[in-house]
Parts: sequence; C-alpha cells; structure tokens
Amino acid sequence: MKNKKIHIWIALGIIAVFLFIAFFGCGEDIKGIRNMRFGIDIRGGVEAVFEPVGITKKPTADELESARNIMEGRLDAKNILDREVTVEKKKGRILVRFPWKSDEKDFNPEEAIAELGETAKLTFQDEDHKVLVEGRDVAGSSVVQSQDTREYKVELHFDKRGTEKFAKATEDNLGRNIGIYMDDTRISNPVVQQKIEGGEAVINGMGSREEAQALSDKINAGALPFSMKTSNYNTISPTLGNRALTSMVTAAAAAMVLVCLFMSFYYRLPGVLSCVTLLFQMALQVLAISVPQYTITLPGIAGLILSAGMAVDANIIISERISEELMHGASVKAAVRNGYQRAFSSVLDGNITTAAVAVILMMFGSGTMLSFGYTLFTGVVINLFAGVWMSRTMLTSVVQYKFFKRPSMFRKKRERKILDFSGKRRWIFLFTACVLFAGSILSAANGMKLDTQFTGGVILKYTFTGNADMEKLKEKVETVLERPANMQITRDPASGQQKLAVTLAGNKGLSPKEQQEVTKTLNAEGGQEYKLSETYAVEPYIGAKALKNSVIAIVLSALFIVIYIRIRFSSMSGLAAGISAVAALLHDILIVVFVFGVCRIPVNDAFVAVTLTIIGYSINDTIVLYDRIRENQKDREKGETLAKLVDRSITETLGRSVNTAFTVVACVFIIYLFSVFYHIESIQVFSLPLLAGMISGCYSSVYIVGPLWVCWEEHKQKKKK
Repeated sequence: MKNKKIHIWIALGIIAVFLFIAFFGCGEDIKGIRNMRFGIDIRGGVEAVFEPVGITKKPTADELESARNIMEGRLDAKNILDREVTVEKKKGRILVRFPWKSDEKDFNPEEAIAELGETAKLTFQDEDHKVLVEGRDVAGSSVVQSQDTREYKVELHFDKRGTEKFAKATEDNLGRNIGIYMDDTRISNPVVQQKIEGGEAVINGMGSREEAQALSDKINAGALPFSMKTSNYNTISPTLGNRALTSMVTAAAAAMVLVCLFMSFYYRLPGVLSCVTLLFQMALQVLAISVPQYTITLPGIAGLILSAGMAVDANIIISERISEELMHGASVKAAVRNGYQRAFSSVLDGNITTAAVAVILMMFGSGTMLSFGYTLFTGVVINLFAGVWMSRTMLTSVVQYKFFKRPSMFRKKRERKILDFSGKRRWIFLFTACVLFAGSILSAANGMKLDTQFTGGVILKYTFTGNADMEKLKEKVETVLERPANMQITRDPASGQQKLAVTLAGNKGLSPKEQQEVTKTLNAEGGQEYKLSETYAVEPYIGAKALKNSVIAIVLSALFIVIYIRIRFSSMSGLAAGISAVAALLHDILIVVFVFGVCRIPVNDAFVAVTLTIIGYSINDTIVLYDRIRENQKDREKGETLAKLVDRSITETLGRSVNTAFTVVACVFIIYLFSVFYHIESIQVFSLPLLAGMISGCYSSVYIVGPLWVCWEEHKQKKKK
C-alpha cells in the first residue's frame, strides 16, 4: 500500500482480533487461554498404577525402564508434559500421574487413563499364530500417502534386530498372511508379496487417513515389552489450586503494567507501540500453547518468561538504535528506518542462537524439558517474524502523521563517557572469583539436596477424613526427617476414600522408626487421625534416560553457540568469542547452583528450567555486545586499542543491557513477591534462583565477556611477537 498512514489501523485491528481469539477461543478446535491444559499442581489429575500381565516372572529393571520410557513417549506425543512416571521395582509396577484435560467435566479417571492409549503387547504372527516379530523390534511407524493412487498407508521402521527377524519372516511366508496383533486382537492382516530386507515395510488397504493414523498410533504404542493393565487408580487434588493460579495471573498482570509504564515513559512513542506489540505476541504465544493443548508446566512458564523478556529486549534494542540515530542528527523518519536496519542483526543473531537451543531441547527433551523447548521456540519465532514486523509496521505508519513525527515523541540519546571496563578487568575477575569461591564453600557446607524427581524416594499413604493443611504438614515432616517431602491428596472414585500421599525424597529408604515418627507428626496436629495404609519405594521421576538427554542437550547447545559465534563473528576471532561466551554462561549457571545450595532449595525440575532460561537469556545479552563490537571494528578509530574498542562497545550497549535487565528482573521479582505473600513454595524455589541468574546474566555480559575476550586476544598478540 502506498498510503502508509492506514497501516497502523490495520495492525491494531489484527491485534484486536488475535487478542479476542486468545481470550475467548474460536470454535471447538481453537481454544483460548481459559481452556488451556493446566498442570497437576493447578488442576489436579489422575494417578494410575500399571502392572504387567501375561508373564510368569517379575519384569527386570531394564524391561520396567523400557516400559516407562514408552509411557513417557506417549505422554509427549499427546502434549501431556506435566506428569510423573516412576517405577516401583520391588513389585514390578509403573506409577503414572498426569493432569486432567482442559475440557474435563466428569473427572472420570477411567476415561482419562484411556487417553494414554493401548497398553497391550504388539506382535506379528503367521497363520499358525506363531510369533515372528514383537513390538520391541519396531523402531516406529508413520502415515504416508501414495503419490500415484493417493491411498494412505502405514510405513513401519524396524530396528537392527527387527530388520533381520522381519526379513526371515517375510521370506518364510511368501504369499501368506502375517497378522498384526495387539494382545489377542488382530488389527491388520496383510499378504506378504516379497521378502523385505530394508528394515521398512508398508501396510496397505487403509480406508482413510484417520484409519491409517489410528493404526500407526497403535503400532507406536505397542512397543511395550509386556502387556499391562491398570490395577489401581485415584484422582489427585491440586497441590496449589485456584488461589495460586489467580495470584500468578495477578503477578503477571502487575509485571506487564510495570514494563509498559517503564517502556512508555522512557522510550515514549516507540515504547508505547512496543507494549501493543507485546500484547500481540503474548496472544500468539497463548494460542501456540492452547490450540495443540500443551500442558502448562513450571519450565513452560519459564519459557514464556524468557520469550516475553526477549520480546521486550528486541524492542529496547530497536528503541536504543533509534535514539542513537536522533543523537547523530537524523530526521525522525530516517531514524526509525535506520534504527530497525541497524538493530536487526543483533535481534536476528540473538534469536537464532536461542531458537537453536530450543530445537536441541525439543529433540532430546521429554516432559518438562520438551515443554520449555516448545514454549521458547514458539516465542522466538513469534518475536522474530511477528513481533519485530508488527512494531516496525506500526511505527513507520504512525510517523506519517505530523503529530507523531515530532522529535519530542522520541527519546534522544546523550553522549556517554566511555567507561574503563577492560582496564579494571583484574579487579573484576578477582571479585568474580571471590563470589564463586564463597558460593562453592557455602554450598558445600550446606550440601546440595536432591528432590524426589532426581533421587526417587518412599511414598507413604494415609487414610483420613475431613481436610488437611498440606503446607503445615509438609513443613512438620521435613523438620522431623530433615529431607525434602511432598504432599498430595488422592481419592478413590469408587469408595470415595481419600488418602494423604507423603513422598519423601532420597534413595536411603525409610526405617520403621522414621515411619513411626512421620505418623506421629501427622497425628500430632490434632483434629485428624491418619492411618498408614501402604508404603512403597519408587525410582526417580526424572529417569536416567531423561537426565542423560538433558545433559546432552545442554552440551550440544554450548557447542552450537561456540560454532555459531565462530562463523558469524569471524572478525572477532570467532573461536575466542565463542569460548568467552560459554565461560560467561558457566559463570551464570554456577550462580544458580549456589543459590540452590546456599538457600537449601531441593534440586528438581525447577533447577533444569532455571538453568535453561539463564542460558537463553545470557547468550542473548552476549550476542548484542558482540554485534556492537563487530560493527565498531569497521569504523575503528586510528590508534584505538582493542581494550578501548571493547569499552566503547560496552558503554554504547550499556543502556540496553541495564534496561532489559531491569524489565525482566522486575517481572521475576514481582512473581517472587506474590509467591512469598501467598506461600506458593513451588514458585518461590523457581523465581528466586531465576532472579539471581538474571542479575548474573546482565553482570557477565557487561563485566566478563568483553574483558575476557580482550585478555584472550592480547595474549595471542603477545605470542605472535
């Protein structure tokens, strides 16, 4: 359109439509924020106990772990990311806890358990019902469509052992049927037309895509090493409830108002429009979660916070650039145009590195880590392709109006004295070393406590009637045993009997004396009689595979950051820049670790969430500085040393670093205050380390990365001489 004045009104109309849809939804398929699938802590859910059937001996630890991984895979496939899946080795059982659907009205646990899919064993049998291949030999299946006939088919992918077994089976049964069974139910009976040696097979004769997808889902779900049945199920009460949700929504609204007030007063017109853009991005982010019904988890909330922080950061970078253009004498229209052009490389590099980290987490992650990766990735994509575009469209349109293109509608940056960061780097490094040393000593003295999610533990179930003050009971039990404890109320849907489930972290078991102490402590509160009904030990909720994948994902993310910076910032001796950035990341992660240790916070999935958030936030800070150093290298003044160049770059980006840190830290601090006021411990133990990590991220990007890179480069130059 030639008439750019109208663009602002079109943009505002689009934003209004998406805000309406994000809040109210649109039909059955597009659900709004009120129909999001909340986690167990907010809405409660179902606890189911699965036991193997049709086997003569107790399943091995490897078989149980395999079944557990498959259960987790199913939950991931259904976007149920807030769940607890653990193994009780002694009795050979698997315990699964997961939240209700967003549209659940009857709260029927049997129907909810059916959402997990088939728990039968998959087999391939000949016409004499001899088992030829088992589900464990199938790596996976997918739906494909023939290019010629447009017929839908199911494509099977076997592992190495399955490839050999299936090749022999098809060779021995040419012209005969091989039936595919789930337990005793035949789900397909294709005719073997040729020997198949490639490790893949195709099942024809599907009537529709839905039928093919249903069969594929059954095959993917059928890789269990044995058939399983639900031996027991209960409903689970929410550990936080509506009060927590209401308080967190209030905290988020208060944080949003604070950020918008700051942006509007400090950056004026660009700040006001950035707040409107932020509303648009948040609406898109809500739809990205609510439409596929991704479960809102604590790490998912961390991803949302980081996404919002990056959205604000992008607008701060752009606003700062516009202010610089005005300082150098550009007209308002030219300042807006050049500001976006000069800021785009910083925004692009920061978002690409963060998006890559998110993709790696989604590839290797499961459960809460997958939730974090998904919310972060969608947030980055929305920020880069929708947020920046929308803010640019609105600002370039609104400055066409005479009233809004006045210089007074923008903040004009002032020349700042160049600060001597590199010259004082020895004192900076000494101070940093002292902080890390003190943190190490205090953390070692207190000892790092691991929650049930990492250590496993013991579950005690008590029958009782009436109401229970879970926060008070939790505090009493933890004081008596000096180990982390979790409380949850379950209810048998058939008898209506409610039980208090006490989960004690640690792999050291529970002595009869300690068990008596717990029972005595519970009953000492008065008004209730708690009777012990069952006790059993469970494995860690975060399994060995998930933990291993988390470590792999974080290591790969660090390697990607080094490689990406090595390529994109080759003018800065990219390898040195990449390693300096990772060193700063390590500093920030250690600060988070020390907060958990010094404050005696049990390490759980909140630790993983905070660590991943800080990695994304800190690297974005570093990229902005590197981008300015790269830019200043092109117009480097004669006689300007490398240290002075870095000091000039840090000084020029200091406003952006401080302002971004202020907005994000203020948001997290408000959330922390609300969690303390309303006694929401799970949010406290998440927001406090996150607060420290955010401050550390700003510190490391200003005081550590640049001076450390200067040390590296000056050392290289000395060696050459």
